[in-house]
Amino acid sequence: MNPDTRTPGPAAGMQSSAESGINAAAKFIANPDVSCRIEGDAGAVLFNPDTDTTRLINPTGILIWNYLSEPRTIGEIVAFVAGSYSNLPDTASVQKDAEAFVKDLVPGFLSEC
Repeated sequence: MNPDTRTPGPAAGMQSSAESGINAAAKFIANPDVSCRIEGDAGAVLFNPDTDTTRLINPTGILIWNYLSEPRTIGEIVAFVAGSYSNLPDTASVQKDAEAFVKDLVPGFLSEC
């Protein structure tokens, strides 16, 4: 099936959990124990003292990290990122990148609520 001709489901633009591995209704929040140190224009370093692990995130990752101070769904994250930039490729690319970001940071840096 051509992805451009799919009929959106209940959450327009959202992939089903079977396609992405993330439940569209799941909410994610930043772990309050994780510190975020901005490294100039290049991005930031997240540090989890409980696991002694770090992750590097780019400027868009910082935007998402700050947005996740409250529980948010993937759909909310995608809409927020899309509304924050004027030169994005397409929503499907934003969706894919947001899912990859969340998958990389759960568990340890982000929590599913």
